[in-house]
This record gives sequence, structure tokens and C-alpha cells, in this order.
Amino acid sequence: MTLQQIHDQIENRTMQPWQWLVVALGVLVNMLDGFDLLAASLVAPIVSREWGLTQQTVGTFLAASAAGAAVGAFLLSSVADLLGRRTAILINLCLMSVGMLVSSTAESVDLLIAMRFLTGMGVGAMASCVGTLIFEYSAVKSRNLALGLVTIGYTVGVVVGSRFARMFLAADFTWSALFVLGGVLTLLLIPLIWFAMPESLDFLISRPRAGTLARVNRVMHHLGLPALATLPAPTPRVAQSSVFDLLRQPILPRQLLMGASYFLYMMSSYFFLNWNNKLTTDAGFSDAAGLDISMYTNVGGIVGGIVIGYLSSRLPFRPVATASLIVMGLVIAAFGAAAHSLPFAIASSIVIGFCIFGGAVVLYATAAATFPARVRATGIGLSMGAGRLGSFLGPFIAGQLLGTNLDLGRMTTCLLLAIPVIVSAAILVKVPLKPLADE
Repeated sequence: MTLQQIHDQIENRTMQPWQWLVVALGVLVNMLDGFDLLAASLVAPIVSREWGLTQQTVGTFLAASAAGAAVGAFLLSSVADLLGRRTAILINLCLMSVGMLVSSTAESVDLLIAMRFLTGMGVGAMASCVGTLIFEYSAVKSRNLALGLVTIGYTVGVVVGSRFARMFLAADFTWSALFVLGGVLTLLLIPLIWFAMPESLDFLISRPRAGTLARVNRVMHHLGLPALATLPAPTPRVAQSSVFDLLRQPILPRQLLMGASYFLYMMSSYFFLNWNNKLTTDAGFSDAAGLDISMYTNVGGIVGGIVIGYLSSRLPFRPVATASLIVMGLVIAAFGAAAHSLPFAIASSIVIGFCIFGGAVVLYATAAATFPARVRATGIGLSMGAGRLGSFLGPFIAGQLLGTNLDLGRMTTCLLLAIPVIVSAAILVKVPLKPLADE
């Protein structure tokens, strides 16, 4: 049986329970990602008060995770293509657990910032590893739904983590207890991933070693497929591959298009996710109303990840993907006009959250489909790394537009920062969804 025949068997039949288990493990990993990054924002006011930190230092502390995530996405995503998806997930979990546990013992702000950066590196590199593995083990009809479930795992982690955090703080635990909780939970996930998460068949077959046939046949057994007598031979292109192929023809145009699309999408997304609360309170509504806007955005996101994941697997993919991003841009612009109507602001925040996480699913699915398996994780990681830069630039530009020097106001700012995601949709249409002819 050739590797392509194995792919056909996996892709063109109903998902087996074992495949859904792999998806569930991916959801758990992303939930911890969400909690680990949330922890910093929850403890920042307490740490600032106890240590007497300046606003600039608090800003550096909060930005450290995001900076680490960008570096991790750029530098560590290639580990999944060089050493294996499962191996990369385990390495990233180790980075996250060390970052969280050492954070809990930090007695200086410099060490705390360094550990937040380390945690962010693990989180930033994790998304491409998990998404690649889920893509490769999912049936075509359920693939985007599976990616949607993994995507919203991050949001669920934020929501559940917020509840745990409030319980801990209400019980008079110190801020370090939150980092201990995150570190221990991440540490406990490592043996679960070690024993239950499979390695990618594409990776195993492309880099055969002693015992590889037995590992492949264990996966075949879980999939309900017949055992192989010999390993399929990798194609010459795969055998001679390098992660630097992403910077050469014919893959380079795909990389540039995906990076640009992610960058622009994240500019608009993170502008709204970071500023929706403050824009609401600045309009004269209460702090509680601002928190409600953030909560409803997350609720819309959870629904959007599932619904868009399902629809994009059942309906023509291009129209669903394009509509998700264009509607997101239009409603961000409409949110700018909601300064005097809280019900309209809430309704628009739900739709924006729906489209933000639905958009994440279609971008994920496009990246996974366009890159060859041999450089898939690195390609997704570099694209997400470009997106991380956009996630910094969007909120920063908003601050400049709303600042005292320009003071363009809510409506103009929302209108201008709705444009990037609409351009992202136009670029995404140009990304090829078919594999390269010689792969």
C-alpha cells in the first residue's frame, strides 16, 4: 500500500473513535495554551501592586508572552518537520511547564518577564504542530470541524481559566498559585501526549528508522486498516526536502500569500480583541458592560469555530472562507458606529467573535492544504509568525489613531482597521488549495 492509498483511506471514510481522540488531545493542548497566556493578564494588577511596578514595566510583562509566541512561531515550528509533530508538541509542553512553574517562584520582575517569554515561545510554536497533526489524521468531511474544535479550545481555556482564577483569588491564594496551577496541568499533559498522541504517518514514512514499521502498523491498527508488510518508499522530492524549500519556487508564492493573509487578518482581529472593552467604556458605558462585550465576543467565537468548521467542510470552501473574513471586516466597521447603543454593540461583538474564530479555522485549513506535508508545520508556523506581528501592530496602530495627537475617534479607527481583514480575504482567494504536481 502506498502512502497516497493510506491517505485516501483516512480521508474518504467516516472518522473513527481513535481519530476523535486525537482531536480531543489537540483541544486539551490548546485549552492549556489559552490558560497559560491568560495567567499573565490576570496576575498583572496584583504583581504591579505588590512590587510597585511602573506602567511601562507592566506593559513589558504583558507583551513578553506575545513576543515569545512570535519568536516561537518563527524559530521552533520547523521542529515539527525535522523531529516530528508529536515530538514538537512534547518539547513545547516542556517549555510551557518550565515557564509557568519558574514564574511562580520568581522574585524579580526580570525573571518573570523572561519566563513569560519562554512560555510564549512554547505557545507560539504549538499551534502549527497541533493543527498539522489534526489535519493529517482527519477525514475530509470532518477535517475543518476538527480544526474548528481545536481552534476554539484556546477560547474555552481562557473562559475556564478565568473561572479558576477567580476562585483562586477569592480564596486568598497568592498570584503565584495561578502559575503553579498552569504549570502542573501542563506537566500532567506530557505523559498523556507521550502515550496517546500518535506521530504523523507522513513524518514516520519520510524518515524511516529502526522500529518505524512497527510504529506505523500500530497507527494502522488504531485506524482499522490492514498492517503493512513494508514501508512505502518516500518520493525523491520528499527524501531530498528541506525546510528552506519554503523560500524557493514553487512553494515560496504560497508562503508569501499565506503570511500576508495571516498578517492582515490578525491586525484586525487583535485590534478588536484588545480594544473592544476600552472602546465600550470610553463610550460612557460601565466597566461591567465592557467586560460583557469581551465575554460575548468569546461566546460568539466558540460558536463560530464550530459552525464555520462544519460549514466549510460541507459547502464550497472558498465562498465560506471569503464570507467569514469579509463579514468580520464589515461588522468591525459597524461596531464603530455603536458608541451610543449597547445592544447593537453586544450584537456586533457576537458576530465579530463568530467571524474571528471562524476565520481562524479557514486560514488554518487553507495553510494546511496548500503546504506539502514535508514542510507543512514550518509553513503554517511561519504564516502564524507573520500573524503574530499583525497581532501586535493592530492594537498599536489603534492606540496611535485614538491618541491625543491624531484622535480620529472610534468610528474612523474601526473603519480603518476593518480594511486589513477584507484585504486578507482577497489574498486568501489566491492561495492554491491543490498540492504541488510532483508531491
